[in-house]
Amino acid sequence: MHRAFVHDAVLALGPGGDPRAPGAAVTVALCGHWEHDPPCPLAPHRTTVEPAAGTGEMYLRVLFAADPADEAEVRARIEDALRSGGLQGPDAARLTAP
Repeated sequence: MHRAFVHDAVLALGPGGDPRAPGAAVTVALCGHWEHDPPCPLAPHRTTVEPAAGTGEMYLRVLFAADPADEAEVRARIEDALRSGGLQGPDAARLTAP
């Protein structure tokens, strides 16, 4: 049985960074690619990113549904994705994440 979970992070977007990159990196980590047919294989999720007023940082929130036994793996994949520093975009450009 799936349960709902929330994963929050505060990020600093690098110079020239694309604010969509962190969400795309999370989706790649959880689903293999940011474009895929539903459902998400490990944990259906939704990622939002909002600027933190006046700080230059961004608030990232991932809402996901997973079997409680998979929660740690999902969180580890999210953290790894956010630490990766970016990902390869569809036009072969590197999208800089935090």
